[in-house]
Amino acid sequence: MFPNIEAERVRRKMSRQYLSEVLGVSLRTLSNWVNGKTEIPAAAIITMAKLFKCSTDYLLGLDEQKPA
Repeated sequence: MFPNIEAERVRRKMSRQYLSEVLGVSLRTLSNWVNGKTEIPAAAIITMAKLFKCSTDYLLGLDEQKPA
């Protein structure tokens, strides 16, 4: 449901394990967020946007502009 999160993780060469550790959640929680099974807390969206150097709208699929 949020393919831009996964795309940016791969683009930045981050493992799922690393991203889950940065966010302080389990791999299952991260997977549930990315797949739209559970809501992503605002704080986690902001953290990912800073980490990936992109907008929160892009991560959520509301903006098509890819980060530099």
